[in-house]
Parts: sequence; C-alpha cells; structure tokens
Amino acid sequence: MWKDIIGSSLFTVLFPVLLVLSVIIGGFIAKKTWINKKIVWKGSGIESSVIAIFSLLLSFTFFASNNLMPDRIAILNNVKEAASGLGRVSMFTNDTVRQQTRIYLIGNLSILSDFNSQYLVSEEKLRENMEGIDEKYLDILAPIAKRDSSVKSDVFTLLTYINRLNGSFYRLVNSYDERTPPITIILLVLSALLIGVLIGFLNSFNSKTHFLVPVIFVVIVSLSIQSIRDLDNPYQGSIEPNFKDFSNQLKLIQHSPLKSF
Repeated sequence: MWKDIIGSSLFTVLFPVLLVLSVIIGGFIAKKTWINKKIVWKGSGIESSVIAIFSLLLSFTFFASNNLMPDRIAILNNVKEAASGLGRVSMFTNDTVRQQTRIYLIGNLSILSDFNSQYLVSEEKLRENMEGIDEKYLDILAPIAKRDSSVKSDVFTLLTYINRLNGSFYRLVNSYDERTPPITIILLVLSALLIGVLIGFLNSFNSKTHFLVPVIFVVIVSLSIQSIRDLDNPYQGSIEPNFKDFSNQLKLIQHSPLKSF
C-alpha cells in the first residue's frame, strides 16, 4: 500500500502541500503556546542537531538511490554489446542460422526498445514475451546443430551471446524492482514534516517574520524527495534509462539485407 502511495502522481502534488502546512502548523504552535503568552523562547542548540540528522538521512537516501542509475546503464550497455555480438557472429554462419538469428534479434530488440511501456503494463507479461522468443529461437537452433556438425561450434558460440543477452535482460528487469525500502521513504517523509514544523516554529520568533528560509526548505526537500522517487521508478519518473539505442539497432537490422547481416 505504502509503495503504491509513494509512487503515485498524487504524492508528487500532496507532499509539497503537506510541507507548507507543516511550516504553518509550526508557526501556529509558536504563537499559540509562546508568543501570545509572551513567553521568551531560548534555543538549546538541539534544533540544529535535529536538522543535521535529517540532512544526513536525506543525503544518504539520495546517494543510495542515485547508485541504482549507473547500475541500470551498465546493464543496458551489456545488453547492447551482447545483441551486437550475436548479430556479428551470425554473419559467419549458414543462411538458416543467420535468418533465424535476425528474426530473434528483431523480436528481442522490439521488446527492449519499448521496455518501459511493457514493464508498466505487466512485468510478468514482459518476461513471458522474452521467454517465448528465446524458446522459439533455441527450438530451431538445437535441431540444426544436431543435424549439421559443421555449424555445431557456431551454434555454441551463438549460445554464449544468447546467455549474455538473457542474463542482462533479467538483471535489467530485476534492477527495476530495486528501490529504496518504503520504510526509509516513510521515515524521510515524516522527518521532513516534523522539521517543517520546527522551522515554522523557530521562524515565528523573529522580530520580523520572513518566508525565505521556509520557502527554501520546502523547495529543496520537495525536489530531493521527488528525485529519489524518480530514481526509484525509472519506468515512470523523469530520470529514466535511455532505450533509444535499441530502436537504432532494431532499424539497422530491419533494413539490412539478409546476406550482409
């Protein structure tokens, strides 16, 4: 439930509003319990420590989420290399193997070029589609290798690239499930709201109330939380891996004559 709420579009709008409300509540508490009763507030210094703890929590969470993106990019590069290698090796096999490899790569790259959309519809369906393409290709390759010993070594070489391609694909799917634990995001959100109350509270004791610090706080924290959510949700957020190279590879194979492929 919390995972769905945090990943929803509603949270994008709701969280900044809650931050603003927390600052307002902090100011209201200060006026109601201290200022209106003309009680002088004396800071103990703990306030700065509390804010520092929140800053550390925010920075560590952001750092952990940011590390996921390079991993996904590295996996994508492995997929591209395996697909290119499979295509190049197949050029030196017989026409049947070359043609079936071409069909396999077209099906494989068609899925990868539209990965985000298909993942968003159904991760299970995405896996089934890729497994169907793999099984069909291997069902054709196996009898060819058994019938013709001259292409057996070529098929084994192709299998090396197929295994790399498949392994990278499943690593990519699994990387989309890797994200900041919901309990950490909940802790971060609650901490941000409590710090908002504290900032609103402290800001009310100035001789002249100003809005610069609360505004900066709301903007920075809202953008930071949104960035963490985007890094955790590469299929929905504004920060997502680039699958354009797969579309380019697909077009290249589709428009290549069979003999030169």
